[in-house]
Amino acid sequence: MAEQMCAVVYLGPEQIELRSLPVPEPKEGELLVRVRAALTCGTDVKTYRRGHPKFPPPFVFGHEFGGDVVAVGEGVNAFREGMRVTANVFAECGECFYCQREQGNLCANLVYNFGAFAEYMIIPASIVRRTTFEIPAHIAYAEAALLEPLVTVVHGWHKAAVQPGETVAIIGAGGPISLLFIQLLLHNGAGQVIAIGHSSSRLAVAKELGATQVINAKKTDTITAIREWTRGYGADVVIECAGTKSSWETSVEVVRRGGRVLWFGGLPGGTKVEVDAARVHYGEIDLLNMHGGTAAEAHEAFDLIVSGGVKAAPLLSGEVPLEQVESALKRMIAGEAVKLVVLP
Repeated sequence: MAEQMCAVVYLGPEQIELRSLPVPEPKEGELLVRVRAALTCGTDVKTYRRGHPKFPPPFVFGHEFGGDVVAVGEGVNAFREGMRVTANVFAECGECFYCQREQGNLCANLVYNFGAFAEYMIIPASIVRRTTFEIPAHIAYAEAALLEPLVTVVHGWHKAAVQPGETVAIIGAGGPISLLFIQLLLHNGAGQVIAIGHSSSRLAVAKELGATQVINAKKTDTITAIREWTRGYGADVVIECAGTKSSWETSVEVVRRGGRVLWFGGLPGGTKVEVDAARVHYGEIDLLNMHGGTAAEAHEAFDLIVSGGVKAAPLLSGEVPLEQVESALKRMIAGEAVKLVVLP
């Protein structure tokens, strides 16, 4: 095995660099993985644009991956060299205040797993123990790399408690999260899924995956269109995936009385959102928030990938070498790609 590796290092807002770094060695409980495929995602885009609150630069970023175990740290018994693996971006400790209340996604001791935009990466010990999975032979590395975003979608689906037959509106449709939501909702019996977005090409993918109705918000007023489609009532559930102040506010306007709103897309700290308090209170509208997912939901998500419950191919817009990570992120920003597969 080589002593040096190529890795994409984040230096600051819109500053990344391909560097040669030492190949790390796994410590006790850790795995060293040769990355075979890594995926770009919305978190990578936000990190590229403004940094990451958990990681001061410089650091190797990227976190959705599939690869081969090439070295095993002391004490690891469940994995061996040569295994094909993927892992979630974090795992809970299982012991803190939140973990004891089955809220492992809010764990006070979360360990994060960045570094996938490189030829080699370390999987930390707690993630090896709880949320690392062997990839079966019939699943491609890039398909398995969808694990982390799917974990968050599974968590959001549980939070929203979508029932068979319900009408669900997804605001900010066309991105990878929304496309995974569409598949999971239909897989579990949602009656109608209305996809609202700004990109005609991405909405076409949503339609391909089974969205009952697509609404281009550039051409049609979202509130009017959803109310017309739902006989004036509004959707049973609204899932906000755009991550903008206006979409948070619109989601409250298009849900029916007695319905639920899931604010999935995060907003910058300090953002103030204005909603009609009377509509929320007297209409008994539940406002739900979420972050990440638990180890149990990671297992649930991996089972969906292995069983074919979700399709990866419609979300993958092409392949790029490690040297083109920056151009891949810019293609995502421009709405030209859903996800790109990085091949180190």
